[in-house]
Amino acid sequence: MLELHTAAQARAFLGLCLDPGPGRHTRTLDDLVRIMPPWLQDQVDGHAPHLAELRAEADRLQAALTEAQTVYATALGAWINDSSEETPAP
Repeated sequence: MLELHTAAQARAFLGLCLDPGPGRHTRTLDDLVRIMPPWLQDQVDGHAPHLAELRAEADRLQAALTEAQTVYATALGAWINDSSEETPAP
């Protein structure tokens, strides 16, 4: 496992992850967030605790979104099958 002892080392490594150089695949920040392994997130969080808080909030909101979409899909299915006139909101 790569150890990034300073914020500068972490920034430099993440910069290489985004743009590894000529002829290599570049990534967007959104791509990086999606593929960043937990051990690397932990290293970054150690240098930037405010990012850990933002990531926790983003994860919470993503879970809420997933739950809301499931509730909606279930209600839509019930409505399509005419199971009830109106499905109450959660």
